[in-house]
Amino acid sequence: MRVNLLGPVELVSAGGEAVRLGAAKRRTVLAALALELNRVVSGDRLLDLVWDGSPPPQAKAALQGHIAQLRKVLADGVSLVTRAPGYVLTGTRGDVDAFRFEDLVASARDADDERAVAALREALDLWRGPVLADVPGDQLREAVSARLEELRLVAVQDLATRLFRLDRAGEVVSGLRDAVDANPLREALVSRLVLALHWTGRQAEALELFHRTRERLAEELGVDPGPELREAYQTVLAGDTAPKPPVVERAPAQLPREHRGFVGRELELSDLGESLMGQDSAIGLLVGPAGVGKTALALRWAHRVAGDFPDGQLFVNLRGFDETEPLDPRVALVGFLRALGLTDSQIAVDLEDQAAQYRSLLAGRRVLVLLDNARSAEQVRPLLPGSARCLVLVTSRHRLDDLVVTEGATSLHVPTLPEESAEHLLAALLGRPRIEQEPEAVAELCELCDRLPLALRIAGARLASRPRWTIQSLVDELRDEQGRLSALSLPEAGRGVHAALAVSYRELPEGAARLFRRLGLHPGTDLDSYAAAALLDINVVSARTHLRTLAYANLLHESTPDRYSRHDLVRLFTHHLAATESDVDNRVATARLLDYYLHVADSARAHLSDHVRPFGPPEHRPASFPELPSHAAALDWFTLEEANLGLALDMALNSGQRERTWQLALCLDAFHFRRGNRLDRLALCRIGLAAARSLGDGHAEATFLLRLGSTLADLGRIDEAIEACTRAASLAGGDRDLELAALANLGYCLMADDQLDRAQAVILDALEVAREVGDKRSQASVQNNLANVLLRKHQPEEALRHATEALGLFPAAPSKAHTATLHTVGAASQQLGRADEALESYRAGLALAARLGDRYQEALCHRAIGDVLEQSEGQDAARPHWLAALRLYRDLRLADADDVARKLDLLTYP
Repeated sequence: MRVNLLGPVELVSAGGEAVRLGAAKRRTVLAALALELNRVVSGDRLLDLVWDGSPPPQAKAALQGHIAQLRKVLADGVSLVTRAPGYVLTGTRGDVDAFRFEDLVASARDADDERAVAALREALDLWRGPVLADVPGDQLREAVSARLEELRLVAVQDLATRLFRLDRAGEVVSGLRDAVDANPLREALVSRLVLALHWTGRQAEALELFHRTRERLAEELGVDPGPELREAYQTVLAGDTAPKPPVVERAPAQLPREHRGFVGRELELSDLGESLMGQDSAIGLLVGPAGVGKTALALRWAHRVAGDFPDGQLFVNLRGFDETEPLDPRVALVGFLRALGLTDSQIAVDLEDQAAQYRSLLAGRRVLVLLDNARSAEQVRPLLPGSARCLVLVTSRHRLDDLVVTEGATSLHVPTLPEESAEHLLAALLGRPRIEQEPEAVAELCELCDRLPLALRIAGARLASRPRWTIQSLVDELRDEQGRLSALSLPEAGRGVHAALAVSYRELPEGAARLFRRLGLHPGTDLDSYAAAALLDINVVSARTHLRTLAYANLLHESTPDRYSRHDLVRLFTHHLAATESDVDNRVATARLLDYYLHVADSARAHLSDHVRPFGPPEHRPASFPELPSHAAALDWFTLEEANLGLALDMALNSGQRERTWQLALCLDAFHFRRGNRLDRLALCRIGLAAARSLGDGHAEATFLLRLGSTLADLGRIDEAIEACTRAASLAGGDRDLELAALANLGYCLMADDQLDRAQAVILDALEVAREVGDKRSQASVQNNLANVLLRKHQPEEALRHATEALGLFPAAPSKAHTATLHTVGAASQQLGRADEALESYRAGLALAARLGDRYQEALCHRAIGDVLEQSEGQDAARPHWLAALRLYRDLRLADADDVARKLDLLTYP
């Protein structure tokens, strides 16, 4: 079965019979899918194409009906498949006449003249009229007709050249005459027809055609015939049978005009100059994500330096990321060779010969070559001059690392605009007075647009066309994440952030595309390869390959080794893609992600907390996960993943996954306990407590009540703390470890409330339980609490004895309780007047706290060291330690900061 597009749209069976398609819009659907053969066309894009940019409310249902009808008539290897985020027509290139035409023309380029003539004639015979002749609306036709029509005319020209070589000029006269009648001002065609008429003995007709064309060029365009047509005329007059060498009359100047409203980028412009100017055979790569302004930057710099290239500037848009196929480098080379003075008859047929001609023409010249929107190194390499005096600047969404490795190119990443430049861009579009009226809205608008020039220009265009709108009104619209991408699009032009990202997405290999869709389920702005592996249930090696592919396409950015971040608009685009997947698949992938974070957090928690009871095996054990062999590794992992763990907790909480909720909360609490962050601990404990209670899990409830109690005590909310610890003790229910923790925490709370006798009694009960269960670490911790009670009772000798005994009980591995006990030893020594011993203990505690990342204990030790130094050496010696304590207290948002600030007379200290 074949799909014919070169004329009226047809579906032809294997037997050669036309299949009735029915509705005109059904032909448009088939044509749109056929032009993207074996590539997904999104539902939104189809709606836009079929209804010419203005789909009615019922269009989606109508589109589904057309898809269903097409499936009924497709057969013989051509099928229509639903694939997120739309549909794909599958088949071979030979099944679509447009691709068959392209392939035949391509095969002719490398063939000898006889085979080339056969291929070109077969290709041209496929045309039955204008492209998509009976498709209603203009958008789809305009997207492809110009390229295919240009290729058809080039094929006619190439056929004439081949037949001239074979001395068969008579065979091409008719085809050339038809082409010239339709394109009377295309000099390449006219010159060939002049030569064909001349070489078939019709000189009078040839001369008449030349003069008629010359007059028409003068009347309609105000120009004289170009060198190719003049050369054909001279050939007729002289009776020559061979073309003359090319004549180059002036240097090409092909740079498009600069973008209006270009702002900033002085650093990038300076880097380009330093990296490229004055260098032999320089090649610069400007790489960055869609919409970041690579072309605008390249044009600004190219116009600045154009005067340094007196032999001309060449430009081509390689269309590497357009909706259509990327530009064939042969087509680009033909354009360059024409600009450099060659006639079509002088241009070689195959790519290597064309590239050699190009290098020969540029030999010794100083030319700037700007290659915009390159897809690959293979597309660029034939367009590189051989002359050391030439300079090439390439822009691409892909990194094109191959050019860096093999051609010595210099790669410069184009970042999003700085805040000031983003605001200047909006001012250029809207005027400074309008911007100055709403500075806060302008700043937020810049961030909502990710400071991407494309998004900012679209936002500016919307506001410029609506002068009565406030900037805040657009900001309010863009705050809605579900509609932000569509609000930053120009539907009538098929342009915008969504369209730009969609093109990059469609070019991804399947594995990377699948991961990109799954990233829409990840709540954070960055992730590592292990989390990516969990989303797809693959090993980390495969995940790294996919992530690198996404980074190569500038859809992600490798912020640190093996860690990838994304812009907010990219995040929203992945949400859109994830929404096209099935709910079941998304739920399973989300569960895998949560279980990955939970599994690793649980192993990290074991290094940060005492008496950790590991959770049971997760429902979805990850295929790959990082090994955390030490306390430092666990703390580093928690620090790196803190934001993602918080968002994972929100996901579990909001989706009613109560067991995962309290388990994630417990893991995060261990981290915040170690870091001394009391307010965050309070919120976590309440989340975990609520989840545990809703499950009826008494052990988990008691665990969180204990943590809640100690946190409340540290925040000075003693009554609530005592109530929580008392409730925890009542829930211990024969679990001696839990009972021990409950008694220890209750004693700590009573001590904080200055109920010292009661606190001492509870702590002694806890000490008895600790000795009974043989837990030396808990015994040491409880003895340290007892020492602190004795200090408050002004019994420093007894306190020092218990604290010193506690130090001897700690195992070799350091712990938070060990640090606290060193502080207690220091406090007892200080109370006994032994300043040197106190400083020694405090400093040991400070070093251990810094090693463990325990910022609260660091603050306590700094403050204590300052107090001792004040007594022995004065305030100047104490001040650095008090300042360090103040910073830590304020970072932890603790009221102790005010006490230290008063010591420094710095209540307003920043």
